[in-house]
Amino acid sequence: MAHEIVWTAGAEADLLDLYQQIDDHDLAIRVLREPLSQILRLLSEFPQMGAGVRGTQRMRRVLTGPRLRYGLFYVEEGKRIMIHALLDLRQDPQTVSRRLRGM
Repeated sequence: MAHEIVWTAGAEADLLDLYQQIDDHDLAIRVLREPLSQILRLLSEFPQMGAGVRGTQRMRRVLTGPRLRYGLFYVEEGKRIMIHALLDLRQDPQTVSRRLRGM
């Protein structure tokens, strides 16, 4: 049975920031929305597919987008997949670590 996908407020803000950075509707659909839709469908069926994130207890990460530049960070909670962050991984790794701290 498929898991429900739930976006936290922080992850929704990350998604909006990425759309604004792309600043082109058609490009955003090609590089962000379509790959993200595919990965979310897979995650709902196979929640264990993501790699564990070092320094966290339950957080997992899957890569998406062109050249797998975006990291989708999530936790499986019962029959839900809680999306906690969607980050462009081309940024400073310390920035990514700070964003994930405490999750």
